Amino acid sequence: MLTLIYFVLILGLVVFIHEFGHFIFAKKAGVYVYEFSLGMGPRLLKFNRKKKVKDKDGNITYVPDETDYCIRLFPIGGFVQMAGEEVEVDENIPPEKRLQSKKWHQRFLVMVAGVMNNFILAFIILLIIGWTNTVSLNSVYISESLNKDLPSGSKILEVAGHKINNFDRLNLELVVQGDKEFVMTIKDPDGKKKDVKIASIAVGEDNMPLNYSYGFSVNTKVIDDKVEVIIDKAKLDDLQDGMIIKAINGKTFDGYLEYIKMVNGEDEGFTMTVEDASGNKKDVEVTSKKVEDEDLSGYYQDFSVSGTEEKGFLAGIKYAFGKFISTIEQMFWTIWYLITGKLSVSMLSGPVGIYDVVGKASKLGFSTVLSLIALLNINVAFINILPLPAFDGGHALFLIIEKIKGSPVNPKVENTIHNIFFILLMFLMVYITYNDILKLF
Repeated sequence: MLTLIYFVLILGLVVFIHEFGHFIFAKKAGVYVYEFSLGMGPRLLKFNRKKKVKDKDGNITYVPDETDYCIRLFPIGGFVQMAGEEVEVDENIPPEKRLQSKKWHQRFLVMVAGVMNNFILAFIILLIIGWTNTVSLNSVYISESLNKDLPSGSKILEVAGHKINNFDRLNLELVVQGDKEFVMTIKDPDGKKKDVKIASIAVGEDNMPLNYSYGFSVNTKVIDDKVEVIIDKAKLDDLQDGMIIKAINGKTFDGYLEYIKMVNGEDEGFTMTVEDASGNKKDVEVTSKKVEDEDLSGYYQDFSVSGTEEKGFLAGIKYAFGKFISTIEQMFWTIWYLITGKLSVSMLSGPVGIYDVVGKASKLGFSTVLSLIALLNINVAFINILPLPAFDGGHALFLIIEKIKGSPVNPKVENTIHNIFFILLMFLMVYITYNDILKLF
């Protein structure tokens, strides 16, 4: 229930900010607005605000505003209905209050104002995150590695020939590479550039080997300047949270990545040596249990990464700009990889997928929720500004064509194109929602 409340509030905020941009610029331009609505489907709530009107004698009266403010059943969008958007002219509305009668720049601003609002809110949220947390800045370094050709402290420059400037870009490229072998270009701590071949293996939840559960998960903790692997969420009687894992089958290891490498493939079980808070050691027999339905979370490479971390006013500004630009860059490359077939449409998420992400983010703390809101605002703005019919960018494109040719595009032709793309968009949304539902089971 709490996830549903978060979902409605977060998605409602993103939609409200977007539609409010269209609404406020339409009002400032003097366009008649029939309805400002949050949500789609049947109306749940409708009201009209009172506006102040002054007559020629200076007397003030309050009359109902022409706009219906509505809340609708399904929290998956919203709209601002304006006079002059439709092909058929509404003769009840004075010509000067119709959208078509407004100057070109006014109509253009009305079309793109929703996108501007989403971008502005996202940047403000990223500033808040940057100013209230220790943030990781753009450069990406190897923090720990099992690959002798990847020394700790090496800076990642490229993955499969694509330049890496930030974590978002790295994560996207690793998803695209999947389980394929690829070349990563690094600059080692001595400043030397070199190419390193990287091979991936599939892993399941909690970075455990795919399709095997051991009855516990692990975490890491720095103890006496050494990264130790500790028991977390133990479900076995012989294990308690906080125990340090010292050896697997009598063999010691150095760090989390080497631990993963050692337990990977131990599908029949293994002997694990653990140490409790008092320094007592004991061996625990661990049985591997195959779990057929365990979700594949991704692919694992023999290295982990970190970034340069800073805190403070300037660091917050650098983080906000860097994260804002990198998220837009990631969106661009995601669209490109979808077009070229390197990413599948099944990887996209709709409202059901967002609901699942909201539930997970709410458990990770307020900063994670804020990051999600910023990400959703950027995603909505980026998708809407694409120059495709049915999107805000499509409407803006037709205005640009009008400016170039010196006369408006035939309204019937424009509306037909928008309607066709809208229908195709609805089919795509149904497909994405279907895949989101399948991922939940």
